[in-house]
Amino acid sequence: MHKYTFALLALVGSLLLSCQSSSETSTPATDADTSATQTGQELNLRTERLQRQSELCQADTCAKVEIQYLIAEGGPTALRDSLNQYVRRYLLRQQLTNNPDAHLNQPGNPAEATAKVFLQQYAQARKEFPEAATNMGWQLTITSEVLYQTPALVSVQMKAVGYSGGAHGYAMTTMQSFDSTGHALRLADMVTDTVALRQLMEREFRRVRELGSQSFEAQGFYTQAGSLPFPQNLALTAKGLHLYYNAYEVNAYAFGPTELLLPYKQIKRLLQPAYVPKS
Repeated sequence: MHKYTFALLALVGSLLLSCQSSSETSTPATDADTSATQTGQELNLRTERLQRQSELCQADTCAKVEIQYLIAEGGPTALRDSLNQYVRRYLLRQQLTNNPDAHLNQPGNPAEATAKVFLQQYAQARKEFPEAATNMGWQLTITSEVLYQTPALVSVQMKAVGYSGGAHGYAMTTMQSFDSTGHALRLADMVTDTVALRQLMEREFRRVRELGSQSFEAQGFYTQAGSLPFPQNLALTAKGLHLYYNAYEVNAYAFGPTELLLPYKQIKRLLQPAYVPKS
């Protein structure tokens, strides 16, 4: 199995665990966050950008890093800290792609730390394998956005796309909703009937993937007791419940990711009252 299979699965698992504990009080994403402590200030998520490239760039031989990330300011302290910790952990965990044993407790700006490590890894690869064609065009691009923000919850999405040698690059999308207390919401926190929701999800999966009536296994998808597992990344948005299967999650890399949307008109009866849109 390709080395990135193990790296991406490790990264997905670590991000899931980080979501489950992200409501803990934590170090903000950058030192600038400490200035936003007014309890009456409305929560704001602003964007920061960072661009770095290797000093070894010659023609098409280079490594480049572009990171766009969110910083939460104002609003309830617990929610602000959870969002900043989520972003921080996500950025640092990108280092696991090339090094499953990476040390992820670097102080300071996590974007700077991850960019620095990525460029160091490129330099080391160039030194060890100077003739390797896979050293020519390393890249890491991270983007983030606010999917949905209401008094009851905030949903964010982060994407990482990169290449650091091997047969192909990698891409991963992560989504997470937080309630007003900063708790990272799991599916069971948002819906009352996961059995009924799974039926809707599987029907939509078949439609999006243009699948026949055969079992999912017979059509090349991974299942749990014959049913599709819920994706590890999902969030409530302005249009409904957004579900995202990254490559490798329920099928081989060649199938690519699968993105689903269950509109509120379909799932309204299954939602916890706090998350049903007011209009």
